[in-house]
Amino acid sequence: MNTNKDVEVVSRMKGKTLKDVIGTEERSLYKLISLIADLSTLVREMIPRELGFAGGINPYGEKQLQIDVWSNDLFTKKLLRSGLVRRVASEEMEEVAEAKAGEYSIVLDPLDGSSNLKSNNLLGTIVGVYREKPLPARGRDLHAAMYFLYGPFHQLVLALEDGVRTFAALGRGSEGARFVSDGLIRQLPKPPMVYGIGGLREKWTPRVREFVESLEKRKMSLRYGGSFVGDYNQVLTKGGFFAYPELTDAPEGKYRLQFESNPIGFITEKAGGQASTGMGRILDVEPTSIVQRIPTYLGDSELVQEFQSTYKYKGQTV
Repeated sequence: MNTNKDVEVVSRMKGKTLKDVIGTEERSLYKLISLIADLSTLVREMIPRELGFAGGINPYGEKQLQIDVWSNDLFTKKLLRSGLVRRVASEEMEEVAEAKAGEYSIVLDPLDGSSNLKSNNLLGTIVGVYREKPLPARGRDLHAAMYFLYGPFHQLVLALEDGVRTFAALGRGSEGARFVSDGLIRQLPKPPMVYGIGGLREKWTPRVREFVESLEKRKMSLRYGGSFVGDYNQVLTKGGFFAYPELTDAPEGKYRLQFESNPIGFITEKAGGQASTGMGRILDVEPTSIVQRIPTYLGDSELVQEFQSTYKYKGQTV
């Protein structure tokens, strides 16, 4: 059911559809992204109904909620049965799932921020699209990346080779979910206004603490809500810096290279920003496994470059 806010947001857009934006030259990509967008509407509808723990543990030792399991099954099964997708790797699975045929390989976090369910805060879905690539893969080989934000309105942020666009969902039609956009290419705004840093402050390395102090002196506003897509969307909308850094007891950080850092890093670069491990480009990291974690610093190019070049960390290797 659409809210007044949904209608208000969409009414400001000129009504370009996914087909208008992607075009007919990449028909299979249009069909794939349309399918993923349609599945995202089902996830958003199901969130209030699937609360509670499922009793399982994901590959990272985290308790799985019923909605984690349900959304993972939904995306994985529908994508592999589509005829478009050969491989799916998910944060909720230990191994890559495969079909007999298909043009694309998909990496996804089916429900980012599910720990926010209890407090009724933002959730989302993160997806990376590779063409004919085995998994795990490098971020620089991504063909497209996107995230869905389940907030006051249902938003899609889509990065293609030519840039980043935002879409709003406007219900479902005979052909599935309807997403519309003003068609404008999004760039990270300047000057940067907001920042967010994950992890306990007492676990931050000295360079992270020093850099955060420098951001505070610039009067940048803190924005941190516990879901990657929700926090990152603040940066994309207002300009700024977001990180889940290396920690003193977790030098690899928290975010998963395949499912989180690479797709959002791809979006960041297409929006004119930078995505860094703190020592180099995230998208250039050679993956060692599906479950690999990596320190993640994203956003305004000047801020990311300043952090990387000025605040050194000798204990990091990537």
